[in-house]
Amino acid sequence: MSGVVGYYFQPMVANNTNAVNTVVTIFSILAGFLIAVITLIAEPTLKQAKSWQELQLMKHTVQRKLFRQKLLFFLYLITLGVALGTFLVPDAQAELRRWLEMVFLGLATFVFLASFDLPGSLMRIQMERYEAELDATKPQVLKDAAQAAVDAVKRADAPK
Repeated sequence: MSGVVGYYFQPMVANNTNAVNTVVTIFSILAGFLIAVITLIAEPTLKQAKSWQELQLMKHTVQRKLFRQKLLFFLYLITLGVALGTFLVPDAQAELRRWLEMVFLGLATFVFLASFDLPGSLMRIQMERYEAELDATKPQVLKDAAQAAVDAVKRADAPK
């Protein structure tokens, strides 16, 4: 079966250095962009938290966000490494090259599709930064009113 799949997909990658170079260029740019996103992830949380306890509670969320971005970054690097491998395999090992080309094509497709979430991730990070700054600059009167409302709800829900 893999021979049949390799027969159909191999012409898409083999000897098509323009296609491979395009994918390598795109993923290199995306990897750089992803590093910028990773550097921004924790900042909104740090600004939002008002105490050590809040930071501790938010730690899991930040780790989860960082893990997803880190995984995507490593998939970029693996895809770029497989692309490099297709060029480094000697002509005498045509079967290995064909296998690497199929892996490259599959990884490139998967990682490209996974990258569609990047703008949404960046937008969420920027909105969290905006909300944290908005909260930090909120007038004390509004903060006191919000706290009074929370206290009133707690008193109303308390057993009598």
